[in-house]
Amino acid sequence: MSRPPIVRDVVILSAIALLVRGLAAALVSWPAYTDPAYYTLVAERIATGHGFTVPVIWSFLEVGATLPADPVLPVASNGHWMPLTSLLPAAFMAIFGTAYGVAQVPMVLLSAALVPLTYLVGWRFWHSRTVAIGASILALFAGPLLIMYPQVANFAPFGVTGALAIGASCLAVSARRPGPLLVAAGLAAGLATLARVDGLLLTIAPATAWLLRWRPRDGEPAWRPRPALAWGVASAAAYLAVIGPWLVRNLGTFGSPFPSAGGHTLWITDYNEQFSIGHPVTLDGYLAAGPGLIMGSKIGALIELIGRTGVLLGGIFLVFFAYGLLRAWRRPELVPFVATFGAVFAAMVLIFTFHAPHGAFYHGAPAWLPFAMPIAVAAVPDACVAASRWWRFLGRPATHRFVLVAGLAGAGILSVVGSLAIYGGWVDDRRIDTAAGSFFVDAGDTASVVMSDDPSALWHASGNPGVPLPFDPYPVVEQVIRAYDVEWVVLSRRGGAEADPLGLWEGAEAVDAAGNRASFLAADPAFEAPGVRIYRVAGTGD
Repeated sequence: MSRPPIVRDVVILSAIALLVRGLAAALVSWPAYTDPAYYTLVAERIATGHGFTVPVIWSFLEVGATLPADPVLPVASNGHWMPLTSLLPAAFMAIFGTAYGVAQVPMVLLSAALVPLTYLVGWRFWHSRTVAIGASILALFAGPLLIMYPQVANFAPFGVTGALAIGASCLAVSARRPGPLLVAAGLAAGLATLARVDGLLLTIAPATAWLLRWRPRDGEPAWRPRPALAWGVASAAAYLAVIGPWLVRNLGTFGSPFPSAGGHTLWITDYNEQFSIGHPVTLDGYLAAGPGLIMGSKIGALIELIGRTGVLLGGIFLVFFAYGLLRAWRRPELVPFVATFGAVFAAMVLIFTFHAPHGAFYHGAPAWLPFAMPIAVAAVPDACVAASRWWRFLGRPATHRFVLVAGLAGAGILSVVGSLAIYGGWVDDRRIDTAAGSFFVDAGDTASVVMSDDPSALWHASGNPGVPLPFDPYPVVEQVIRAYDVEWVVLSRRGGAEADPLGLWEGAEAVDAAGNRASFLAADPAFEAPGVRIYRVAGTGD
């Protein structure tokens, strides 16, 4: 029997992936939302010699979820988000210039690499070209990630490093020399953590593999205790060696290795509460919300994340993934993946209940999708045979092939349609940000501090330093305005909303829920375009 053309498949899939990712990057050649706007800004600052500092505050999470005692701009960056997603484009920008297209290059390359990586996972663990190619097609689309992957965000860096951490761990379970693979898994998990802080959960993969190696396998003696302990320590040390310098930086800069970890991350009762600075967010306040809200929110998150898993897997493959996942734990070499996926999913539902449905789940998914997709494709025949007890038609091999091909076609259609819908929203947001930025550029006023819902995006449009609108009563908003000498407030209606999030659309006539009037704003907007109004702060300017 001839060996499958693995190298040829990998080369072809890599070329197709590069083409698709390149086209998506060309289609969205600007920072499409807050994350890429911020990561790109940090990359620009690093590439131009300013280091980890930024002239905007994207969210008060960046400065401790409170109004600082010394409110100044610029501020130290990455008080909330990790640095790798900015370091990668910064390296390219330092050589080729600071255009956004340059920053996209590492994201295009890394996200394209996930397609052949998925192929290799499918071949290595199932020895099936059908599984490998089918999973690669799913990886090429991956629901809305089709258009999100090339953005300067942490999808691709976290995906590649996280998948390598899981893959090395799975290989270590049956390898003759598991130690080096465990160290490699620790290194990869450390890099993933530098992309997203929840990369910490990926350490479950090498830890699981290490524990499995203590058990005898195939009649061989168990791993001897001394080398087992040594390699376990080496894996943990590799992880700490990667993230240690960043934690030391945070400790020196912010006084904490994880400066934004706390109430506004864990104890919020709705998504926007994390952007509030007007009241403390504590465990007591969370518990006071009552069991109805707590349990209801987690059940709602569970249902929504199951749906989002289905979107990422292309619809029908969610059923096959669930079936395959139940069987995967019987294969020791897949247990590190099963344990990691279970922990990540549970954390998203139980801990990051409000963050996960608003994007955190999608951002973390690229790390486990290269394993979930082959599991789903491989499960198609067995799941159909199991269901043939009720419908004999499903037991035929021809039916299995039809289900696979139809499912892949449906996954592609679902991905393209969903990505185009997202693209439309991004185009509308760009129009709003460009209009606001043009006002300041045309007026020659690009030095004034501006308050807006997306200060990073406005910086790219005009170069104005800025602070965010806090989700608080108007007196708190005014306190921020006075603290940072804000001269302008940009209000946006995004996504067809009928009002801006804080209800400030009417300027000085606006009233919040507590009856406070926005007297700190001018009565009439200085600029208005569809979806955006700009007000001067009362008492500033001429």
